[in-house]
Amino acid sequence: MLYDKLKNYNRIPFHMPGHKRNIKTLGIKLPYGLDITEVEGFDNLHSPNGILLELNNKINKLYNAKQSYALVNGSTVGILAAINSIVSEGDTVLMARNCHKSVYNAVEIAKAEVEYIMPDYDDFGIFRGITAAQVESGLNENIKLVIITSPTYEGVESEVDAICKTAHKRNIPVLIDAAHGAHLFDRYHNADVVIRGLHKTLPALTQCAAANLYGDLVEHKQFEIKLSMFETSSPSYVLLASIEKCIEFIDSKKFDEYHTKLNNFYKINLNNLKVLKYDDIGKIVIFTGYTSISGYELADMLRDNNIEPEMAATDYVIALSSVCDSTENFNELKNVLTEIDSTLSVNDYNPNTISQLPKKKSNSFDIKDIESTNLFDCIGKISAEYIWAYPPGIPIIVPGEIINKEIIDYIKNNKQTDFQSTYGQIPQKIYCKKV
Repeated sequence: MLYDKLKNYNRIPFHMPGHKRNIKTLGIKLPYGLDITEVEGFDNLHSPNGILLELNNKINKLYNAKQSYALVNGSTVGILAAINSIVSEGDTVLMARNCHKSVYNAVEIAKAEVEYIMPDYDDFGIFRGITAAQVESGLNENIKLVIITSPTYEGVESEVDAICKTAHKRNIPVLIDAAHGAHLFDRYHNADVVIRGLHKTLPALTQCAAANLYGDLVEHKQFEIKLSMFETSSPSYVLLASIEKCIEFIDSKKFDEYHTKLNNFYKINLNNLKVLKYDDIGKIVIFTGYTSISGYELADMLRDNNIEPEMAATDYVIALSSVCDSTENFNELKNVLTEIDSTLSVNDYNPNTISQLPKKKSNSFDIKDIESTNLFDCIGKISAEYIWAYPPGIPIIVPGEIINKEIIDYIKNNKQTDFQSTYGQIPQKIYCKKV
């Protein structure tokens, strides 16, 4: 069933992975015949000294890093290894609140303490980038690591160079989760560790990623030790071959052509929908807030026209593009959006956001103190689990935080969102601490 469903899937893919299943452009298939294990002559990913070391060197050259590592468990394994190689139990991490859940999981595994930077919202209810001033305000003698997501799912970048300069004055390393920025080859070289998800915006198979280390504040050997702990002991050679082909595929001419296609797309003329243009213009954000439909409804309309978007939220849809998107696909997206736009009417916009961080009350729980409670009866109680919207996997509430009315209202106003909890799809009840 799964194989047949995958084989017959034929929507226009404005979503991950970045190869867009465009075999014609890539000129290669990766079949079962390439799937082997670590046999003689094929090196060992956990201690590369041959063909896989050459692969790491190719990645290193592309991103101009001091040391690079091919990753076959996605960006997540790089984030787990990086954080656990830098901080230990009791250390404090300064991180943007809009980090991915893998960052939260890594910090929890390290048993580190957390202080948050809450990003501001723009006029469309989308997080702005983190500024150096925000980082400066959050730094203190306890901070051992700064973690920022840049670019975000929507393509918003933070002041990474200035943030790194600010943190480095205190010899504090900076980790950039650039899972959505693998195609931004010239960015973030002042950071100490940059994790890039190759499969998201480049022509690589799902789970292909790379870790790039810069500077001298992170011990490379320690990173390698932690990476070996978290990454699979049976790495896929199909994925490794995909990383190699991805790196070999990249050249400036292809990206010049891609940017021409993007710039032509952004000439779209809409009266009701609004196409937002953030730092990474490859993330096409289509805003519905001023119209009579939600982002979820727009996503369904796109699907009815054989276009699958990357993500839908209350007030917008993300169409994720890549160098493998054809001119025909861009034109089809433009034509369908123009047609949908002509059927819409103007509406008032009331952003649904969370204005401030929930208050932290507890760091640990006794199982006897936890009870299952109806989600909408949890105001004033302490959450014993994460709640996040997926995608993009950014926590709304973190264990130990007090659930307030604003959080409940936010969830109620996002009825169609795919909310999840620590224990999977979010049910009517969640685990809270008795008060």
